Amino acid sequence: MLKFTNIKLADGKSGAKKGQGLKRVATHYVAASHYGIGTTANTTLNDNYYIAWNNWPTFTGSSGNHSSDVSSTDLAKIGITSLTVSCKANHASGSLDCVIVRKEDGKAVRVTITGSTSADYKADIDSEATIAMVDPFDGPWTPERGRLLNQGQI
Repeated sequence: MLKFTNIKLADGKSGAKKGQGLKRVATHYVAASHYGIGTTANTTLNDNYYIAWNNWPTFTGSSGNHSSDVSSTDLAKIGITSLTVSCKANHASGSLDCVIVRKEDGKAVRVTITGSTSADYKADIDSEATIAMVDPFDGPWTPERGRLLNQGQI
């Protein structure tokens, strides 16, 4: 079972809750990371999805916005054809290991980036990342899935 332990956004709220989701804001997920992923070219919230993660990268320098066409990846299978990133210019540390979950049915895609340069995490994510559909048998196990199981909803 794939387990992802972090779901709380920088403001302390669960990304899986109503009114929360993907947002291209560099302080939305991990406050001091200066790295954010969304599906729109601005700071508009997409509350159809949420992210849970194990590793999140940290950036420094000046801010920038980037876009990547992911329509030829498994993200398209859950309705995401473009990822947008807001981050600072220089990769300081860490890697990205996350799962993007569609709220309506729990289908998920794992996104992993292990590069050591800032370019690996910005534009052309489709060619820099490992993007793979998560088999429902394998999870993903997230704090939200645990909450729903404890409440008898799944």
